[in-house]
Amino acid sequence: MIRYLRLLLLIAPLGMPSITSADTPISAVATVEPVVALTFDDGPHPANTPRLLEIFAREGVRVTFFEVGNHVAKHPELARALVAGGHEIGNHTQSHPNLSRLADPAAVRAEIVDAQGLITKTTGIAPRVFRAPFLAHSPAVWAVLAELRLPSITTEVATKDWDAATTREQILETAAKAGPGDIVLMHTWPDKTVEAMPEIISRLRAKGLRFVTVSELLALAPAAPKPGGATEPGARSP
Repeated sequence: MIRYLRLLLLIAPLGMPSITSADTPISAVATVEPVVALTFDDGPHPANTPRLLEIFAREGVRVTFFEVGNHVAKHPELARALVAGGHEIGNHTQSHPNLSRLADPAAVRAEIVDAQGLITKTTGIAPRVFRAPFLAHSPAVWAVLAELRLPSITTEVATKDWDAATTREQILETAAKAGPGDIVLMHTWPDKTVEAMPEIISRLRAKGLRFVTVSELLALAPAAPKPGGATEPGARSP
């Protein structure tokens, strides 16, 4: 049986509430507010990150990008542009390995801590949320996240845009099913995701939803998020 996560609200820097996990990922938040969190993994991407930023600036939408440390090192100006655009940057590890397959706890720690430090140094803002590559966890992962007070974010709505067989229309139809409190998982690198984005925004707005970052969504949690969430065993990195 899937366990509900009991939230522990803490006062973080800047006076904003944050959530620590209890060895359970967060896929959505039970909230009466008509909000949804769009999230994008694996960036910054040299071609598609600027395209997404342009769309979000035009539409007045703020989202969360879970960024890979090695990609931030290659494209620091894009990481800073995300922050300048009002978006949230989450920790997606340094090199995007499957953390559950790393036998050495020190290697797991390095992947998370190194990315945290690099993103903080590059943008001036420390990530407040984490997403595991392939949504895969282990006891070593949870230990590091507890130390850093980072909640692990999964998804309630997985578009599977990483799959070459998934079409633009399928991404659109899946993302448009999101409801209040849901976290939608997409990736920065697929062109089809970028192409679907304006219509995704339009359809979700037509349902009365507004867009928030993951940290903003977590701050609305009354007691506990929705349990479980999707997994992406076949997810790939760019």
